[in-house]
Amino acid sequence: MALLAENKVVVFDRPQADRFFSKGFGEKDGFSTVLDLFEAFFLVQEEKLSVEDSRGKKLSVSSFLKKCLARDKKFYSKYAVFRVLRQNGFVVRTGLKFGFDFRVYPKGKRPGEAHTHWVVQVCPEDFRFTFPELSRMVRLSGNIRTSLLLAVVDRENDVNFYSLARFSEARNKEKKKKEDDF
Repeated sequence: MALLAENKVVVFDRPQADRFFSKGFGEKDGFSTVLDLFEAFFLVQEEKLSVEDSRGKKLSVSSFLKKCLARDKKFYSKYAVFRVLRQNGFVVRTGLKFGFDFRVYPKGKRPGEAHTHWVVQVCPEDFRFTFPELSRMVRLSGNIRTSLLLAVVDRENDVNFYSLARFSEARNKEKKKKEDDF
């Protein structure tokens, strides 16, 4: 059992908290593990976690989703992206401090063990970026030495990923890859 506290979920049961942390979920806080809402909702949907509200009432999947949506109107489309990445073995963290929706670590690695592999910006299929917005995202991802993925979520909640980079960065990465192949 875990407790919903504002925009986090705290797992107090030490064996369960340690198990989640060892699988790349959350951050340690003493004996507990603190999960973001995406991680917690993923574990709830996978039937690996139960969440209670502040009054001790167990939340159903739908009531937990409503609480998540109340905190972030775009929660479900962001969650669709989180789920795809997590199901493919990546450790995913929120990317707010970097100006993106998520930061993604290489498979089998977590923060502190490896540098962020990608930063991800989630957008609906009908979203329109201006060139200055795109330029800002590409430059910002380059400044933190990571690659930018645009995750486009369509009406059926299918996710398509698009990698964006400055031309010189993309060319240098391709050249490095060819050199590594030898």
